[in-house]
Amino acid sequence: MIEIQNVSKRYGNKYAVKDVTFTINKGEILGFLGRNGAGKSTTMNMITGYISSSAGRILLDGYDILKNPREVKRQIGYLP
Repeated sequence: MIEIQNVSKRYGNKYAVKDVTFTINKGEILGFLGRNGAGKSTTMNMITGYISSSAGRILLDGYDILKNPREVKRQIGYLP
């Protein structure tokens, strides 16, 4: 399960992603739709640990991706 809890990403004074919350259960498929600059890639990069969030928490099977990056990266694969 992937849990996104009040996640935001700021670059300077501009939000790329602001206060996003959702859960993806095992076996579910999720797609991101939105216009250019909506924060789709930024959100995926935070979920996979390529960049850190400015606020909020991201958990993968209960592991916080910032506190347990090695454990999380062992469990995921991502091809942009």
